Amino acid sequence: MLFINNDIVAQLLTMEDCIRAQEEAFRKLPTGGAMHRPRIDMYMPCDDDEGYFRWGSMEGANDGFFAIRMKSDIIYEQEYEGTRTQEKYCSRPGLYCGLILLNEVETGVPLAILNDGFLQHMRVGADSGIGVDYMAKKDARVVGMIGSGGMARTHIEAFRQVRDIERVQVFSPTRENREAYAREIGEKYNIEVIPVDTPEAAHRGADIIAGC
Repeated sequence: MLFINNDIVAQLLTMEDCIRAQEEAFRKLPTGGAMHRPRIDMYMPCDDDEGYFRWGSMEGANDGFFAIRMKSDIIYEQEYEGTRTQEKYCSRPGLYCGLILLNEVETGVPLAILNDGFLQHMRVGADSGIGVDYMAKKDARVVGMIGSGGMARTHIEAFRQVRDIERVQVFSPTRENREAYAREIGEKYNIEVIPVDTPEAAHRGADIIAGC
């Protein structure tokens, strides 16, 4: 059985491959060639008076493999400049626990346990990239990005796979985060990334709106 951490996944998984694999799986859903169970969450009180424990899992099968994704989080809220956000951690803030157990359908044998931190961001970004490919106009160039975390990063990577993105207008409640995102994404892809002060400013003139 393999134990595959986030660093290994980051070295091997490309956004192009992630989009292709998911699109192939989505095409099989109507005929039963692939299947999935959406995420179900369970909640319990914990010693953190400001938070609670949440266990989440989701399952799917495709191409002879079955996977279950499992998440163990402490959920809490915090306020920044009048905006309340939901945050999570495992063990302590800054650490997270998401695992994927991969099994072979033909034999039932467990094949691997994977950290899902990097994979999850790629998977959700790729899913939105597929949506943009089918739904956005062909000359879409401007993205209104709400959020500046990991998902906001992989979403732009996915959008660039399917459209010629030239400009991103990013808003998130924390000014430092959106400004850091703008610098990073602008330099990485050599595109214009503008941090803005309101969601409305992010939406204005955008061809694609992404809520991350």
